[in-house]
Amino acid sequence: MPSTRRRDATHNRERLIDAARRSFAALGPDAPLEGIAQGAGVSRTTLHRHFETRQDLAAAVLERNVADIEARAASLTGTDDGAVTLFHHLLDMQANAPWLARVVAADESTGVGALADRTAAAMEPLVERARMRGIMHPELGTQDLLLTLPMALAGQAAGEHSASPHRSDHLRAILHRGLFTTDPPRSRPVAGP
Repeated sequence: MPSTRRRDATHNRERLIDAARRSFAALGPDAPLEGIAQGAGVSRTTLHRHFETRQDLAAAVLERNVADIEARAASLTGTDDGAVTLFHHLLDMQANAPWLARVVAADESTGVGALADRTAAAMEPLVERARMRGIMHPELGTQDLLLTLPMALAGQAAGEHSASPHRSDHLRAILHRGLFTTDPPRSRPVAGP
């Protein structure tokens, strides 16, 4: 019986993280916790049993995002343009979750430093291969690529107030050219979280 309870608890935790991801994407990090619990099909008590604070829940969502980045990076191992593909995947993730920047800036207890280190470690082999193949400018590295992500967020925020629907594509192209020697990919629809 205890293993069934553990399985149920694990299942509830995963459902809560999925519901929080959707709610945060739609409503930002201040999304009502009651709505997140309902979206997961559990009570608010169950939510608080797994996550004492909103920050704990946001940290779990951030950790899930990093795990997704790690998996994506692993799937691109051995491809010459893996760094390019992963870079644009990160831009897509940011476009779908602009709330991330607010959470990262607001609370250091989310373990952001360790998550950033994991992201960098996942990217490093792809960046090194891209540099060796002449796809990434040779003087740049993983930290330079990561530095462009807050730039993209700032541009995205500014773009929300712009009348030009192509501003995001233009910003992507500028950042791409600053990092890579290849032409930027054509604009594409933004993928979900």
